[in-house]
Amino acid sequence: MHPSSVENMKRAAKIVGALPIGLVLDVGGDHRSYKDIFPGCAYRIANIVDAPGVTDVMGGPFNLPFPDNHFDLVVSGQMLEHCANPFRAVAEMKRVLIPGGRMILIAPSGGPRHDKQDGWRFMDDAFRFIAEDVGLVTIADWITKDAPDERSRKWQDHVFIGYKPKGE
Repeated sequence: MHPSSVENMKRAAKIVGALPIGLVLDVGGDHRSYKDIFPGCAYRIANIVDAPGVTDVMGGPFNLPFPDNHFDLVVSGQMLEHCANPFRAVAEMKRVLIPGGRMILIAPSGGPRHDKQDGWRFMDDAFRFIAEDVGLVTIADWITKDAPDERSRKWQDHVFIGYKPKGE
């Protein structure tokens, strides 16, 4: 995970930090998770493959093994570009989020192909389109184009913070 991804998650966590957060789900994480950014929280890591750090193996790319309305916060960083259908993936993340719960997503808006499955770059309208489609409300949305290190600058992280409306 590149340094700006961690810094962007820290920045996003400060934005949602005023809320009580007890249960956090990291979708697509592994031993390189954002867990240290959320001390004192119960932190679960779901992935489609069993790997070091993964606490819950998913039943498929769009099957989180949790009940509806379960997590206070869902985070996912540097995963959506590898997902065949990011709209469906975010909809599944919303399903397990409590009403009023927050979601933080980070995905590249630039950079070269970097894995055997790498299908997306998230331009400035991407998360707005996804949020509108799945019914999330946007809190913040930015692209980091001025990361201090060259490795991070090439990815130009796109960060989204939103919430699941109450009553859903």
